[in-house]
Amino acid sequence: MKTIRLKSILMLTAAMLLLGSSQIFAQKGQMRGNNGQGFECQIPDLTEQQQKQIDDLRTVHQKEMLQFRNQKLEKQAKLNTLRTADKADMAAINKTIDEIGSLHTQMMKAKESHRQQVRGLLTDKQKVYFDTRKGRGFGHGKGMRGGQGMGRGMVDCPRR
Repeated sequence: MKTIRLKSILMLTAAMLLLGSSQIFAQKGQMRGNNGQGFECQIPDLTEQQQKQIDDLRTVHQKEMLQFRNQKLEKQAKLNTLRTADKADMAAINKTIDEIGSLHTQMMKAKESHRQQVRGLLTDKQKVYFDTRKGRGFGHGKGMRGGQGMGRGMVDCPRR
């Protein structure tokens, strides 16, 4: 009887994992937006030099954001541990929430700084396009959170 129950639980768990992973892969293309191309690839009349500078900025920005995301995930794991303790320490919970909020603020500031650095490389005509297309590929995908995506920064461009 125990082996049948164990097998049932394992089968159910496997089915849930398969279903969940298929949903993630199904939405991957939607989250990137613009058919997987980066927003700056669609800015009209980008020169090779502009594209290289944008690529260099993107690499630095992605490394910085990765560190922020990792720290934020660590804080969220700590928060989950604190929340599920037998006796919840509200002071520690509130402190951890404040730390997560601080990281989120730092991420938003870094993202805007990066956006302004990219914008500084553009001509007036390119800036108009860049500014009017805000949120459509630059840090925002389509498909989650009401079209806002995960906000993971710019996506990679195909090399020319």
